[in-house]
Amino acid sequence: MKKKLRLPIPPLFQSIRTKSQTISIIMILAFLNMCIGCSYYKAKSIKTNSDTFASKYNSIKKTDRYLIIHSGNQIWHLINMTINEDQKEITGSLLLVNDTHALYPLKENQKSRHYNKSKASGKTLEIHFYTNESINTSSTSQVVIPFSNIKEIKVYQPDTGKKILSIVGFTVATLAVIAIIIVATKSSCPFIYVKEGNTYAFTGELYPGAILPTLERTDYLPLPNFVAQNEEYEIKITNELLEIQYTDLAQLIVVNHSIKNEVLLDKNGKLHTIIKIETPENSTSNNRPITIKPSLEKDTNAYLFDEANFTDKGMNNIVLTFRNTSQSHQAKLILSAKNSLWFDYVYGKFNEQFGSFFNHFQKQQLKVPAEKNIEWRNEQGIPLSVFVKSNNEWVLVEKLNPVGPMAFRDLIIPIDLEKINTPKIEIKLECGYMFWEVDYAAIDFSKDISLPIQNINPYVAIDENGKNVTYLLDKEDKNYLIQPSIGNEVTIKYHVASPEKGEKQSVFLKNRGYYTYLRDYKGIPNFAKLKTFREKGALSQYSKEEYSRFNTASNLTEIVFNHE
Repeated sequence: MKKKLRLPIPPLFQSIRTKSQTISIIMILAFLNMCIGCSYYKAKSIKTNSDTFASKYNSIKKTDRYLIIHSGNQIWHLINMTINEDQKEITGSLLLVNDTHALYPLKENQKSRHYNKSKASGKTLEIHFYTNESINTSSTSQVVIPFSNIKEIKVYQPDTGKKILSIVGFTVATLAVIAIIIVATKSSCPFIYVKEGNTYAFTGELYPGAILPTLERTDYLPLPNFVAQNEEYEIKITNELLEIQYTDLAQLIVVNHSIKNEVLLDKNGKLHTIIKIETPENSTSNNRPITIKPSLEKDTNAYLFDEANFTDKGMNNIVLTFRNTSQSHQAKLILSAKNSLWFDYVYGKFNEQFGSFFNHFQKQQLKVPAEKNIEWRNEQGIPLSVFVKSNNEWVLVEKLNPVGPMAFRDLIIPIDLEKINTPKIEIKLECGYMFWEVDYAAIDFSKDISLPIQNINPYVAIDENGKNVTYLLDKEDKNYLIQPSIGNEVTIKYHVASPEKGEKQSVFLKNRGYYTYLRDYKGIPNFAKLKTFREKGALSQYSKEEYSRFNTASNLTEIVFNHE
């Protein structure tokens, strides 16, 4: 018996390295279900098959997107686009690009480009296709573009000019172009927006993974490039999911420091300074050498923990080697990482096994001690575990909580090297199969500088109905701001004094809370399958099996939209 998959479609996501045409499909499929960090169910169900997919796509409203083709030095507006799945090509007509559509190109490291909304009537989502080879534009009435000729896709959000998707250098397989477009034009799961000028930019997610009251925790979210306007910071917390969110605290932590240094907070909120970083000398994955390049830059060219050869516990790992020339007794590991979109899909498939029993299971979980849930997560490789080698043994340093799949987050992990008197330091990162992505890794052996920390409570917080809810967010007291419905939002403002000359300001959002899912799964629970997930590493093994299934599937269209 086949059942429909709901098609969750977020607009705000980061690109991932794609190693084959299958992973292109996997990236799309990753939006299909919930994850432990955040769930994507603001969706439109599409019942289709390989024969009807193109017509279904063409029936979707097109007025909310503007397609632009970049071919060599030329740019064109593509209209009347159709998809030919059999021929694996796009066809359409070309027009000159309207002047109001100019959210490109972004400068290096530029996240968004502001524009005057009053002068940009009809501004819609922009989807940009970049071709490998020039297309024949001698007849603009009809052009044909093979999927294989598309080397890059970029998507810009209309309200902010923010680049919300960039996929580079992958082979576009059947469905890839189609599904990416559909994905990019729908709503998603941003939790935190920060105000930039007259617009709001998506930045990250609140307390990811706290899916039960017993798992409530305090989270420290960096707000990079957040600049005060007239000594005022402004953020939005929104609910765009089928879940109920309970936020107990939304406090800013502000640190003024030298422009020559950077600062980060660890998972416990302790401040660390970054003065001199060292990049890894080499890296291995499950004892096999791998390229070091992905760790050298924050460029979304990430380690995917996708090597086929597992450890005995079903985990996947990478080992990074650093040279400790200063023979320091302390170190700080710096990572840019996030949960993978593939993990969304796998965790959603796991929850589907509960069928109509799911909500009852959720109620049962309220009685389960947090320690038991955390133990199961650890055994399944859901956290990112950090180890250091000492006397030829791996010593656990820390297990990093989920950070969500929508944006890479900068993390810092202090490491005690007092008992490690070696010129080289080996660090192992371990998790379940394709559960995390690590975009950047470095280490700093310098001593932390003591810096004053400002804890800034909001001076006003107004919800979508105009109600003042400041008292719900200014202290940790279990008096929650409850956001039960899609569309709930709160705008929060903070007064912060400007830094002294020669200093800059780093800002973090100290947040605390939890959320609960709203699900309506159907069908008979698959208790036999669910029992298998009691074993250590079972979820990781399941992830690998699911990936292998897609990797060998002959009809990917059928798998995307219908499954057994």
